[in-house]
Amino acid sequence: MKRIAVTAAAVLSALLTSRGDAVRADDYPSHPVKLVLPQPAGGAVDLIARALADRFTEQMRTPVVVENMPGANGSLAAGTVARAAPDGYTLMLAVDSNLVINPGLYHNLSYDPFRDFVPISIIARLYMVLVANPKVDANNVRELIAYARAHPNKLNYASIGLGTAMHMGMELFKFATGTEINQVSYRGTAQAVTDVVAGIVDVMLTGPPSARSMAEGGRLKLLAVASPDRMALMPDVPTMQEAGVPGYEMASWFGLLAPTRTPSAIVERLSQEVRRAIADRKFGERMKAQGLETVGGTPEAMLLTMQADTEKWAKLIKASGIEIPQ
Repeated sequence: MKRIAVTAAAVLSALLTSRGDAVRADDYPSHPVKLVLPQPAGGAVDLIARALADRFTEQMRTPVVVENMPGANGSLAAGTVARAAPDGYTLMLAVDSNLVINPGLYHNLSYDPFRDFVPISIIARLYMVLVANPKVDANNVRELIAYARAHPNKLNYASIGLGTAMHMGMELFKFATGTEINQVSYRGTAQAVTDVVAGIVDVMLTGPPSARSMAEGGRLKLLAVASPDRMALMPDVPTMQEAGVPGYEMASWFGLLAPTRTPSAIVERLSQEVRRAIADRKFGERMKAQGLETVGGTPEAMLLTMQADTEKWAKLIKASGIEIPQ
């Protein structure tokens, strides 16, 4: 682990310009900062971005403006930020799939997560919940696995696009359990959940708020949470490990990045501002209400996570034969 940490530190150092020592963090920012998102308004990443922008605006006494830039599976936003001046005034709040899954799926990405960006901090993490339509002949994960093994390709799962947590999480579940479940892809979570409730699709991984609200009305069955421990929002629902899938965890994380060669003083200033924001009670409450777990680590910690997750998903993609039409 010490050797890996040294490697990560060396990589991070290379991404930061030598001008960093000459730039005073106290002089930054002197004009509005733009925070670019790879997704449309609404959803977890948008909520995180706006909450973070509010805190940054107050803490740094300079407007931080959120700009939604969906398209091309994150490439539009990533390309825009990668080409921006490395001065700390254009930042990206990325979903982990943009950084650690896309490189293994797409052979012609317009950006390189490690070459084009310097990590600042992981902001939050969202663990998934496995849900099923009430008519599915399984009341827990073990029964679902048994049914899927006995009826290969009979069950369908909903996802919101190739490479997303809902897609990769179910592919990881299939790989870990030796089951065959078909993917049905949707453009958004709302329609996917609606179709699982209607019984058009059988199961899916989704976020805690939608899972809990649908389960309270008896419209969905909560099978397991994909977190290391039980969730405060739904303490009666077992973890995947408790439910019979050892070592299974599935979460999306959301991280703040700047263009490569951004001065080290600015990167460190922004990392400190993230930690200040996460320490704020109101910010924490906004995240917790959506089932989000705040993180707020260092640039080095985010880089280590990016490296480990890139390797993890590349192995799954290769082992399971997941292919994206290109």
